[in-house]
Amino acid sequence: MSQTNAQRQRAYRNRHLKLTHPPEAMLERINQMVSLSAKNTLKRLASYYGLTHRAMLETVLANAEHALFDTLPGEQHNDYYDRKLTLRSNAKQPYPDRQSLTPQNGKD
Repeated sequence: MSQTNAQRQRAYRNRHLKLTHPPEAMLERINQMVSLSAKNTLKRLASYYGLTHRAMLETVLANAEHALFDTLPGEQHNDYYDRKLTLRSNAKQPYPDRQSLTPQNGKD
């Protein structure tokens, strides 16, 4: 019996999420649109360090978290892991590179 497209896709994803190394045993799929600039930066960094895009992204995230931990008092580590600690509110604020989350005309 032939499989539907959805069944084939599910089987493909399941095969590719099963890796043998324990640290990679729990994988999650991320599907996110990013700016062309961010994509090109990821490509350049990965190429420079000789890593895959996934490995580069994981490295950058781990380094950012380690840098944050160096600034947090020990008693705030649990709050960070419980997502109770934030640097800023959820209000719309500009990105660090000064690009705004909202259009410049002030309309949403």
